[in-house]
Order: sequence, then C-alpha cells, then structure tokens
Amino acid sequence: MFIVTTAAKMELQNRLNSTELKRYIRLQMRKSCFMKVKLTLEESIQPNDTEVTLDEMHFIIDQGECHYFNQKTLDFLPDTTGFKQFEII
Repeated sequence: MFIVTTAAKMELQNRLNSTELKRYIRLQMRKSCFMKVKLTLEESIQPNDTEVTLDEMHFIIDQGECHYFNQKTLDFLPDTTGFKQFEII
C-alpha cells in the first residue's frame, strides 16, 4: 500500500518503544495541511479501520482515507522549530 522511509521507521520505533500498551499506529491526513499526516498510537482497531502491516509495524487507517496512502511514501521530517512532522509524499 505505501512505503515507510528509514527516518520514519526510526521515529516510529522510538515512539513504540516508549509505550508498552499501544501497538497500533493510526495515520490520518491533516485536513488543514495537504499531505501532512497526524500520527497517534492506539491500543485497538476501530470497526471502520484497515490494518496494514509493514516491517512488523501495525498501521491503522480509516477506510475513507486509504486512497491518500496508496502508492505513496511515509516520511519523517523534523522542522527547524522542533515540531516533528510526518508527511505522505
């Protein structure tokens, strides 16, 4: 479905290692900023979610947003102000 860059994998693994209970990575498109991704860690899958497993990481995406991620690359780009961003390119 999508590719995860090395930078994104490292940041995701750091976040997953910092919590014991949450194993799912929810990806949501930010409505106010095109191609930016809101990422949260969650404990469970919702009924309208699609699960994608890549490199032993479990991503969940609302079925209505799956088309945003199809054939794209998830990248992690920290900006100069310290606000950590994920984007889909």
